[in-house]
Amino acid sequence: MSRAQRLTFLAIAVAIAIVAAILLGSSGGDDEEPPPTRAQATATPEPAATQKAEAPLVTSGKVTKLRFKQGDTVRFRVRSDVADEVHVHGYDLMKDVEPGKEITFSFPAEITGIFEIELENAGQQIAQLRVDPR
Repeated sequence: MSRAQRLTFLAIAVAIAIVAAILLGSSGGDDEEPPPTRAQATATPEPAATQKAEAPLVTSGKVTKLRFKQGDTVRFRVRSDVADEVHVHGYDLMKDVEPGKEITFSFPAEITGIFEIELENAGQQIAQLRVDPR
Protein backbone atom coordinates (compact mmCIF):
# COMPACT_ATOMS: atom_id res chain seq x y z
CA MET A 1 0.00 0.00 0.00
CA SER A 2 1.43 3.35 -0.99
CA ARG A 3 1.82 6.32 1.30
CA ALA A 4 -0.87 8.23 -0.60
CA GLN A 5 -3.33 5.35 -0.13
CA ARG A 6 -2.59 5.17 3.60
CA LEU A 7 -3.15 8.92 3.96
CA THR A 8 -6.42 8.67 2.01
CA PHE A 9 -7.68 5.87 4.27
CA LEU A 10 -6.60 7.84 7.34
CA ALA A 11 -8.47 10.94 6.12
CA ILE A 12 -11.61 8.87 5.49
CA ALA A 13 -11.38 7.28 8.95
CA VAL A 14 -10.99 10.70 10.59
CA ALA A 15 -14.00 12.05 8.65
CA ILE A 16 -16.12 9.07 9.72
CA ALA A 17 -15.05 9.53 13.36
CA ILE A 18 -15.96 13.24 13.28
CA VAL A 19 -19.38 12.57 11.75
CA ALA A 20 -20.05 9.81 14.30
CA ALA A 21 -19.05 12.09 17.18
CA ILE A 22 -21.35 14.87 15.91
CA LEU A 23 -24.28 12.49 15.45
CA LEU A 24 -23.82 10.88 18.86
CA GLY A 25 -23.37 14.23 20.58
CA SER A 26 -26.51 15.74 19.06
CA SER A 27 -28.75 12.71 19.54
CA GLY A 28 -30.41 14.34 22.56
CA GLY A 29 -30.11 13.01 26.03
CA ASP A 30 -31.12 10.00 27.93
CA ASP A 31 -34.74 9.19 28.57
CA GLU A 32 -34.18 9.04 32.31
CA GLU A 33 -35.73 11.83 34.36
CA PRO A 34 -33.36 13.49 36.83
CA PRO A 35 -34.31 13.16 40.49
CA PRO A 36 -36.66 15.91 41.65
CA THR A 37 -35.34 18.74 43.78
CA ARG A 38 -37.18 21.36 45.81
CA ALA A 39 -35.87 24.22 43.69
CA GLN A 40 -38.26 26.05 41.41
CA ALA A 41 -37.73 29.09 39.26
CA THR A 42 -39.80 31.31 37.04
CA ALA A 43 -38.22 32.79 33.95
CA THR A 44 -39.96 35.30 31.71
CA PRO A 45 -38.63 36.83 28.52
CA GLU A 46 -39.59 40.47 28.05
CA PRO A 47 -43.14 40.33 26.60
CA ALA A 48 -44.10 42.17 23.43
CA ALA A 49 -45.97 45.42 24.04
CA THR A 50 -49.26 43.95 22.82
CA GLN A 51 -48.83 40.59 24.49
CA LYS A 52 -49.15 39.74 28.18
CA ALA A 53 -47.36 36.43 28.64
CA GLU A 54 -47.61 34.60 31.93
CA ALA A 55 -44.27 33.53 33.30
CA PRO A 56 -43.61 29.81 32.71
CA LEU A 57 -42.82 27.77 35.79
CA VAL A 58 -39.53 25.86 35.67
CA THR A 59 -39.21 22.75 37.80
CA SER A 60 -36.44 20.20 38.12
CA GLY A 61 -35.88 18.23 34.96
CA LYS A 62 -37.22 21.02 32.73
CA VAL A 63 -35.35 23.98 31.26
CA THR A 64 -37.08 27.23 30.25
CA LYS A 65 -35.84 28.48 26.90
CA LEU A 66 -35.32 32.23 26.64
CA ARG A 67 -34.55 33.75 23.23
CA PHE A 68 -33.47 37.30 22.42
CA LYS A 69 -31.74 39.21 19.63
CA GLN A 70 -28.39 40.90 20.09
CA GLY A 71 -29.04 44.44 21.32
CA ASP A 72 -32.28 43.51 23.15
CA THR A 73 -32.58 43.80 26.90
CA VAL A 74 -32.67 40.37 28.51
CA ARG A 75 -35.15 40.31 31.40
CA PHE A 76 -36.29 37.37 33.47
CA ARG A 77 -37.31 36.58 37.03
CA VAL A 78 -36.21 33.74 39.25
CA ARG A 79 -38.00 32.48 42.34
CA SER A 80 -36.78 29.57 44.42
CA ASP A 81 -37.93 27.79 47.53
CA VAL A 82 -34.32 27.18 48.55
CA ALA A 83 -31.46 29.62 49.07
CA ASP A 84 -29.03 29.49 46.15
CA GLU A 85 -27.08 31.57 43.68
CA VAL A 86 -28.42 32.05 40.15
CA HIS A 87 -25.62 32.11 37.56
CA VAL A 88 -25.98 33.27 33.95
CA HIS A 89 -23.06 31.54 32.25
CA GLY A 90 -21.28 33.35 29.43
CA TYR A 91 -22.30 36.72 30.83
CA ASP A 92 -20.93 35.66 34.23
CA LEU A 93 -23.78 37.32 36.13
CA MET A 94 -24.69 36.01 39.58
CA LYS A 95 -27.36 36.89 42.12
CA ASP A 96 -28.36 35.30 45.39
CA VAL A 97 -31.96 34.17 45.73
CA GLU A 98 -33.59 33.56 49.10
CA PRO A 99 -36.31 30.97 49.72
CA GLY A 100 -39.69 32.31 48.63
CA LYS A 101 -38.18 35.52 47.27
CA GLU A 102 -38.01 36.69 43.66
CA ILE A 103 -35.06 38.28 41.89
CA THR A 104 -34.94 39.94 38.49
CA PHE A 105 -32.16 39.91 35.92
CA SER A 106 -31.98 42.70 33.36
CA PHE A 107 -28.97 43.20 31.11
CA PRO A 108 -28.14 44.02 27.47
CA ALA A 109 -27.85 41.04 25.13
CA GLU A 110 -24.37 41.83 23.85
CA ILE A 111 -22.87 38.34 23.54
CA THR A 112 -24.41 35.96 21.00
CA GLY A 113 -24.67 32.24 21.66
CA ILE A 114 -26.47 29.77 23.89
CA PHE A 115 -25.88 30.05 27.63
CA GLU A 116 -26.92 28.01 30.67
CA ILE A 117 -28.70 29.65 33.57
CA GLU A 118 -28.49 27.55 36.70
CA LEU A 119 -29.01 27.35 40.41
CA GLU A 120 -25.29 27.22 41.05
CA ASN A 121 -25.08 25.38 44.38
CA ALA A 122 -27.72 22.82 43.38
CA GLY A 123 -26.01 22.39 40.00
CA GLN A 124 -29.46 22.56 38.39
CA GLN A 125 -30.01 24.21 35.02
CA ILE A 126 -33.23 26.24 35.15
CA ALA A 127 -33.09 28.05 31.81
CA GLN A 128 -31.28 28.29 28.52
CA LEU A 129 -30.55 31.76 27.18
CA ARG A 130 -30.15 32.07 23.43
CA VAL A 131 -28.99 35.37 21.93
CA ASP A 132 -29.14 35.49 18.14
CA PRO A 133 -27.21 38.01 16.03
CA ARG A 134 -29.23 40.90 14.56
